[in-house]
Amino acid sequence: MFRSYRFEHPRTERSVVVYGHSYIWAGLLGAAYVRWIGYGSILQAIVINLVFAVGTILFLGVTSYVSPLQQFLALAIGLPTIVIIQGTLMVSLVKNGFRRRGWMIRTAD
Repeated sequence: MFRSYRFEHPRTERSVVVYGHSYIWAGLLGAAYVRWIGYGSILQAIVINLVFAVGTILFLGVTSYVSPLQQFLALAIGLPTIVIIQGTLMVSLVKNGFRRRGWMIRTAD
């Protein structure tokens, strides 16, 4: 489900690998993950983090008005979905950052 990538610098042959579990870390850490990898637009990552934070707060607020069983199901499905979507966007930012700097991108499957 989550594609792994290997980024290789064309001159120095330095490589960075983003594995499938990196999507979870990117979803949980957001802009900090993009900064830690070192490539990608930090400003875009912060904006994405803020949008997802506001969306998550609204989601949590809405679920407080439903029955406990519905709330449990919504949270059990909704929160992991939010983390996965944010992680996918963060890895995409990292991938685009490497591409803009001329690194070669290969799938590491």
